[in-house]
Parts: sequence; structure tokens; C-alpha cells
Amino acid sequence: MEFIIEFESSLLGYGKVSIKNPGNTGICKGVTAIVGRNGSGKTTLGTILEKGRYAYGNRLRFANPSLRVKMLSFSDIHSLSGMEAQYFSQRMESTMNDLVPKVSEILGERMNSIIWNKMAETLALHDVADKRINYLSSGELRKVLIINTLLSSPDMMILDNPYIGLDADSRKELDRMLVCLKNDGLSIVMLICDNSDIPSYTDYVMELDNRSIVSLKSFSDFRLSLPSKDDYSNQTTSQTISLPLPICKKSNIFDTAFEIRNGHVRYGNRHILENIDWKVMRGERWVLTGPNGSGKSLLLSMLCADNPQGYANDITLFDRKRGSGESIWDIKENIGYVSPEMQLFFKSISTVRDIIIQGMRSPLNLYCKPSPEETKIADEWMTILGIDKLALRKYHELSAGEQRLVLVARAFIKQPELLVLDEPLHGLDSHNKERVKNLIELIVKRNGTTLIFVTHYTDEIPPCVTKTMELRRTDSASRE
Repeated sequence: MEFIIEFESSLLGYGKVSIKNPGNTGICKGVTAIVGRNGSGKTTLGTILEKGRYAYGNRLRFANPSLRVKMLSFSDIHSLSGMEAQYFSQRMESTMNDLVPKVSEILGERMNSIIWNKMAETLALHDVADKRINYLSSGELRKVLIINTLLSSPDMMILDNPYIGLDADSRKELDRMLVCLKNDGLSIVMLICDNSDIPSYTDYVMELDNRSIVSLKSFSDFRLSLPSKDDYSNQTTSQTISLPLPICKKSNIFDTAFEIRNGHVRYGNRHILENIDWKVMRGERWVLTGPNGSGKSLLLSMLCADNPQGYANDITLFDRKRGSGESIWDIKENIGYVSPEMQLFFKSISTVRDIIIQGMRSPLNLYCKPSPEETKIADEWMTILGIDKLALRKYHELSAGEQRLVLVARAFIKQPELLVLDEPLHGLDSHNKERVKNLIELIVKRNGTTLIFVTHYTDEIPPCVTKTMELRRTDSASRE
């Protein structure tokens, strides 16, 4: 193998994470997938590549000393805008976002460039110019970030979990774009959690395990070394999980968990949702689907009392009409919620254990000293989700996949009446995907929990789901 970047240090490090290097490893020209389970060190290795030859004591040999390396991760929304939201639901409140720039204001004249027009055509992005960036769907945001990175003309682009947040058509569009870029001479490194996400045009695969580089192979040789699907399925389904008893205070008996009649969401002249009628009865299990930009997360933000436009809609929650005197904390008391946007805007310097304990508490009582009983229950859930070794780590120090597992535990710990899970498997490796799906199945069947599950992919849907709600992009959302 001929490396364009060779790893010369036996130990590669950034921040508090170190990665063992056995030698004779590096990155070759073309497309390289760096794979490994959540927390194996993929993002750290990508950061080391971007930082350069001697940063933080790492020794990397560049075949071309002027090689320009750019890394892109989903959290780059903040560096793109030059400002940060102060809290998750801020993006839903129009009066709080007057200073948040539009895509056209950020990119300026670059939107007239050949690269922008070519990539925007490939990724169907002509309707985002006048959107404020925190109103972009997760898939739209990912596309804009990729094109913004390309506008800096890198020689190598590192994509951290490039497919998360993209629907099936958008994945195909991204693959077509990356193949063209590869053919144009751009080297691409993809940091991937799930081996099934490795694209067919990959040239090399570097495998990490427990923060060590364990192999570097051609893609064809790597595929031959993978266990069969049946072997993996037997391994994951043989695990026995014992759930703690529910601690959620049961609300009054209700028939309707959620209903919206003639629902709509509008921002200026832009109609994101129109004429939405949906009724979810107690104990039902739904999957909510739809392409990027169809308004799935906005609809759920009204359900979970994060969007003020909920008051402009005819909504019933737990048999109670919205706006009849309840507080948002009354609503949230019986809902467990996870979403990509929540992770993107979730800012905390607390430990993993403390964040999970917060899931048991009223939002007005989050920061009291944990009781022994709360600590015990949190530790049980960390063990169930395989993150018990992270208990005393700070949330912001974790990998994106580890952060997702923490937020899943935070939503599950109360075992509430209604679980709203917006792409909960987002960024998880295949083992953790199966673990979380099994947990959802156990919780829902044992407790009679009402479930709303969002995904772009049918293979992620838990078996307990029996109903489907599909959203489509409105004509005005598509045109503008």
C-alpha cells in the first residue's frame, strides 16, 4: 500500500484519548473507511489527521507536505454559523432567531460558484438559500455542511458518520457525489460505526477496536473477514436483559395519547406542514416516516411542547386539549424523548450518571444531589446499555455514539407513558442498534407504552410497531 499519510507514532493521541498504532498503517489515495464500535476512537483519529503532522506530539508523514485536510462532523453547525443556540427549543421560537443567519448569508458569493451549483443540483438543495440554518432538517444540514467543506478545495475530506440523518434518496445522492469527487482526485476518509454503511466504492478499510488500530485491508479482503449475518444475529439475540421496574408516576387514565387536527407549521411564507390529521391512541406503536425536510421533527416538537406553534394548532395530549391550562412540564412529565436535534444542541458538563438521573426528575428539579436510590437505578440502566464504564465521564468528552446512548438511557429510565424516539439509532454501531431495539421491545410490551418511532429505514423499525404515519414535503416547502 502506498500511503499519502503514514502514521509513524506508536501512540496517537488527542485530548484524553490515545490510539495504539501497530505500525505500517496510514491513509491511501481513494476512499478509506475507518470502522469500529462506538467509542473505539474513530473521531479522535479523524481529528488527528486534520490537525496535521506534528500536532499534539503525533508524527504523521505526509507524501505531499501541502496536503489540505478538512474534517466534517454533524456538530459543525455551530462553526458554520459562528454562534450557538443557548437551549434546544430556541430553534422553534422565531423571535429568538432574528440574528441566526440564513444559508445565503453565510455562503454569500460562494453560492454562485460552479462547485455550489453542481453539488446543490446533485443533492437537490436549491430551496435552502433563504432558510435560517437552525431551521434546516438534519439531512439538509448535512448536505449544506458537505458542500461548504468542498468550497474550501481540500485534497482530503474526512466525513464523520456521513449517512446519519439522510433518507434513502439522499444517501444515493451523496454516494453519486462522492464517486464523482473520488474520480476528480479527492481522497475521502469516512468514519463509520456500522459495517453495513460502508459504500461499495470504498478502496480500503481500517478497523479500530478498543482504541487500537487492528487492521488495514482492501475492501474486498475486509468483506471476506466479516462474520455472517446469521452468526451476528444469534450473538445479539442470545443476550438476556432484565429491566428495572417503572418509576414513572402514572397519569390519569387516558384514551388519546396525541391527536392533531388540520395541523400546520409556518415560518413566514414557508409552509412546512399543512393539513396534518393524526391520532395516536393509548398503547399504539407508530413509525413516523418521510423524506428530509418533510417536517417530522417539527411535528414532534409540538407534541413534546418544545414548539410555540403548538398553541396555534388543535392538539390533544393525554385526553387534554393543548392550551387548557397545563404547563409544558406537565406534558413532559409523561414523555420520554430523544432526537438528533436534542443531541446537537444538548450542552452539559455534567457526568454521564448525573445526566441519566435527570431523566427521572421534573425539569424544575434537575440539579439536586442524587439520592442513593436514583444512583442505583441509573447504574442499572448504564449496565443494560453497556455504558457503565462511562459513569463518571463528562458528557462533552464522549463520542457521538456514546452521547446518543446516554440520551437514550435518560429517556428510558422513567419508562414513561409515551416514548417519542426520533432516530434513536442515529450514529450507533450494529451491536448497539440491536441492543436499543431489544430494549424498546421489552419496555413497550411489558408496560403497554405508547410509542412513536422515527426512522428512514425499515430494518430499524422495532417488531412491536404496527402503524405508519408518512409525511411528505409540502409544495411550498419544495419550491422555496
